[in-house]
Amino acid sequence: MRERKQKSGKIVALALALIFAFSVPVQEAHAEEANLNENSTMKVTVTNMSPEYSISDVQPVTTLFDCEIIMAFKMDEGLCMTFTTSCAGTASVIGVKDIKVQQKMWYGWKTVITSDGAENYNEPIFAAGLKYADAIKDRTYRVICTHYADVDGYEEVVNDTGAFKFTY
Repeated sequence: MRERKQKSGKIVALALALIFAFSVPVQEAHAEEANLNENSTMKVTVTNMSPEYSISDVQPVTTLFDCEIIMAFKMDEGLCMTFTTSCAGTASVIGVKDIKVQQKMWYGWKTVITSDGAENYNEPIFAAGLKYADAIKDRTYRVICTHYADVDGYEEVVNDTGAFKFTY
């Protein structure tokens, strides 16, 4: 009796597999290449162009680049952070501000240390370090700060490291 149940179970499983295999609708995808004929033309109209305009007058969208937060977890020092900000050209002021080190809790993020930051004057690059000696092993942390510089106009970039687990 038991062998008969096992055999009938295998037959039912095989029948279901065949039904599903052949009843699934097959979809075909078609793609067609769009060819532009030789007679098609594109007309570009430039308006509001001043005669004294030249390509050298074009300014980049942003002057900030390489705005980084580097995190290292050291057994004897805790959470060590390095902040760098670079800009295209020499900035009258360049730096990082509003630094928050946050620890993940069951209810969300808890700010465990803050810093006003620091800045340099008449430099193209800024770098600074910060340590959080009370970091707890196997806890998750993130760092948020604002990089800024003034090169023919003040700019800010908010940077968030995302979550990192403190382990060594």
